[in-house]
Amino acid sequence: MINRCFKFRTIVFILVCLFLVGCYTGTQIPSPTPSHTPDPCTGWWCSVKGIVYAGTVEPGNELEGAIITLNQSSFCSPTSGQQETVSGSNGKFEFSELFFHDTDGIWIEVAYEGYEMTQWDTKPLGCLHCDCFVMPLEILLQVAHDQ
Repeated sequence: MINRCFKFRTIVFILVCLFLVGCYTGTQIPSPTPSHTPDPCTGWWCSVKGIVYAGTVEPGNELEGAIITLNQSSFCSPTSGQQETVSGSNGKFEFSELFFHDTDGIWIEVAYEGYEMTQWDTKPLGCLHCDCFVMPLEILLQVAHDQ
């Protein structure tokens, strides 16, 4: 009886070893496709939205036709550079599909004839991801003093 139990355990042990050896060598076969290399520009796809107002931030003061220029400084973002849009009849604007890396700098300039140009910058906010762009920006233009 002891001999039969020993044989059974030996056979189970050998089968387990063969299974483990098969699993081990199976995972060590090199893949014919190259391995994925981490992207050095990890970031987030964001959209920057806002409303341009004239004078005061109140309903009815939305400014249509303001030129909004977004400048993105980045060492790796595919959307780096300058983009431009115009505010709609409700003063709203949007830059969609903006890839934002935590070391990027974004500043926005808003211009409209007869008003002082206004700038908005992410650097003082310490933006590390899209949280800086969750709420629409409220950009206020003041009448130019030389008018």
